[in-house]
Amino acid sequence: MENTQQYDQRQAQFHRFVNENYTTLLRLKKEDKSKAFNELLIKLLPDLKRYLTRGLRIAISKGMIPHNKYRPEDLYDQLIIEVNDHLEEVGNPDDFHSWLFQRAVRILENLEVEEEFESYFYDNIDDYSKAELDKMKEDFSTDGDGDLILMTDLDDISYKDHQYLLKNIYLDDAHEDLMAMMDSREGVGRTQHHLDAVLFRLPPTMRSVFELATEQLFPVGEIARIKGMTTDHVETMLDRARELLRDSLKDRLYKS
Repeated sequence: MENTQQYDQRQAQFHRFVNENYTTLLRLKKEDKSKAFNELLIKLLPDLKRYLTRGLRIAISKGMIPHNKYRPEDLYDQLIIEVNDHLEEVGNPDDFHSWLFQRAVRILENLEVEEEFESYFYDNIDDYSKAELDKMKEDFSTDGDGDLILMTDLDDISYKDHQYLLKNIYLDDAHEDLMAMMDSREGVGRTQHHLDAVLFRLPPTMRSVFELATEQLFPVGEIARIKGMTTDHVETMLDRARELLRDSLKDRLYKS
């Protein structure tokens, strides 16, 4: 629990750090100090770079976009250009970090790969059966060329904190024994691979909403603004993602 509290604190501090530097970026841009502007901006974007990279690599791995057509660096460079071009649009400094993720979401959506994939899976998400969950492979995914690749080779697809993911799947204390079992020395690796595989297979918007809530620690209202949804829709997606993850973990443990 101490690790998750430290993660909460670090992430909250980073949110504040990003927002507090908005006015500095504005000043550097107005003063045409491009080198200082870019150096500061890069310090604010590590989570966004990871978010863009993961989104792109998952899309490639699922065959949603052609292999080698885009590079993570291309999307990251595009984000830097867009921030520079539209920085004045933020308005409220407290909205700056969520605004950055809003731009990143738009970049991924503009690859024109999400709508077709999501429309199929989201319309049928409630039809996920135990058999379909069983098909979620723990160690492998398929890349854009149809070749099997180790999930561990796609470092930017993996999620950072096993314990933190569990905390956000099981929101109450009633599952402490279950979490302790998955958090044991023998269970961590298997559980982490399983969670990565299930998250990999979620519809893109559902996965993105879950990631913004559990890894970036944005509140529901901020996620709704980032994704252009209602807060009710965000809460429904979070509840459904947790349900799918809990069901798949239950099946995983019963098999062990």
